[in-house]
Amino acid sequence: MRTKIFLGCLMATSLLSTSCSDFLTEDPKGKLTPSTFFVSQDALDASVYSLYQKVNGTQTYTNMMYPQWQGDDMTANPGSNKQAVAELDGFSANNNNKGVQDAWSKHYTVIKAANLILNNAGETPVSETELNIAMGQAHFWRAYAYYYMVRIFGPLPLIKSADELGNNIQLSSVEEVYKLIVEDLTTAESILPTSYSTAPRNHNGVDAYVTKQAVQSTLAAVYMSMAGYPLNKTEYYEKAAAKAKEVIDKESQYGFYLDSEWSHVYSMGHNYNKETVLGIDYSPVVDWATDSQLTSCNRFESLGDAGWGDSWGEIAFWKRFPEGPRKNAVYAPKITFQDANYNITKSVDWWELDSEGKPIVSEYHPMFTIFTTNCNASGVELAQPYDYTQPNYTGMCNGHRHRVIRYSEVLLWYAESAARSGETNLTLAKQCLKRVRERAVTDYENVQLSDGSVVSIDNMNAAQLAEACYIEHGWEVAGYWVAMVTRRSDEFRMNELKKNFDYRVANKEIEVAPGIKAKESVAVVKTTWANDNSIYIPYPDTEVEKNPNLNRDLIK
Repeated sequence: MRTKIFLGCLMATSLLSTSCSDFLTEDPKGKLTPSTFFVSQDALDASVYSLYQKVNGTQTYTNMMYPQWQGDDMTANPGSNKQAVAELDGFSANNNNKGVQDAWSKHYTVIKAANLILNNAGETPVSETELNIAMGQAHFWRAYAYYYMVRIFGPLPLIKSADELGNNIQLSSVEEVYKLIVEDLTTAESILPTSYSTAPRNHNGVDAYVTKQAVQSTLAAVYMSMAGYPLNKTEYYEKAAAKAKEVIDKESQYGFYLDSEWSHVYSMGHNYNKETVLGIDYSPVVDWATDSQLTSCNRFESLGDAGWGDSWGEIAFWKRFPEGPRKNAVYAPKITFQDANYNITKSVDWWELDSEGKPIVSEYHPMFTIFTTNCNASGVELAQPYDYTQPNYTGMCNGHRHRVIRYSEVLLWYAESAARSGETNLTLAKQCLKRVRERAVTDYENVQLSDGSVVSIDNMNAAQLAEACYIEHGWEVAGYWVAMVTRRSDEFRMNELKKNFDYRVANKEIEVAPGIKAKESVAVVKTTWANDNSIYIPYPDTEVEKNPNLNRDLIK
């Protein structure tokens, strides 16, 4: 499967790397152009393979996801080589920040690849079914790229065709960006099938290509975003609930389920599963362009096994996190040190102090284990649920399938949206919340809300149910920055990022164990909240130099 996809990429890369101005001004004789490329099924497939290669590039390493550190679930190392992510974590990124630049460039690369197909593939001599599959992938991933960027940059240049790639494009408002996103997704929904039968579209029992139900799930997320900040079109919660329910109503037909054990959710032993509604596939061998380079991201740098420590757990969020199988799978119950021979040499609580009162774990924060995997005595990665008591794999790359949307999220999106939409019969919504909690926490029928009250799900009113689902989704995606809707995304929708900012500015000590206190490590440099200028990240300096229209103040 991998060979077929990436040989196709080589065919299409030469076309996609040619500048669009060349297409318009140069004599095409002897050159590869859209009109001479889209001449067969193989060529159409190659263009889609190349699109997927660009999609891989949006998540293969961490830079593009750095804005997600603004959420209250994650924080960063204030030192080492993590200054770029620490800037974003502290709501004070500069426009030359590598996370800012890569978030922009990698997603616009996806848009360019999608536009190539949408603008030029229509006359390919293939069946309508095959053309729809290719066009549907392009519509979807263009919408995906814009959806990611509109939530972190705000107004954007809308590039829909090759002749719009100049340096004088005006910014489109957030509402205009969402209009295109919905148009793309609605088109994709109307032309994509619900399943595929052959590789590489389907492999290992899952659909690698986007399906109709994956589009419907994405539309539910998008409608929820439109219902919240900054558009505040609350009527879209009804649309979101309806779209999520279309997926839930066909659960058995689509084969979706919730993994029985929470330890299986991100496990390499359950890498290809039907809890994943939308995934991004990566190759299982060392290939910098197509591997998931995240296996070392969660392990702290101080533990002796080449961890990168890109993402640390925020203390207050960890403290609130409900005890149970989910917490034990998302965070390391104990921090283990490891030597060069894959031997665990020490196991401690993250907050433990030595005889001199100094932290044994210098990071002094909770540690995620989401991307961490185990290995055998020879250092070979094991495909099993992660067990913190066993040796840790020290390689950087693997074939972790990024779970962009999971079925548990669809259940929660329906339940929250139904509650916020004014729907009167919330029986199904409450059942959905119970299903998600049942495998995650011991007391799954009672939920602690933000005011500290504990309410039975069966006795919840609509407002309480909506809040409970919003909180629950945060636990479900905690630390998983590759999700379509991260914790930061939820807080952005609910216009709650300022709460994170205020917490970090105050940075009060939190009692994490009897008599032991800790506080966050990243200092907030700009301590005055600047509304949208704090919420949104800056446009990259390299792009502003080329296009002076990249100025939010120009949007009326």
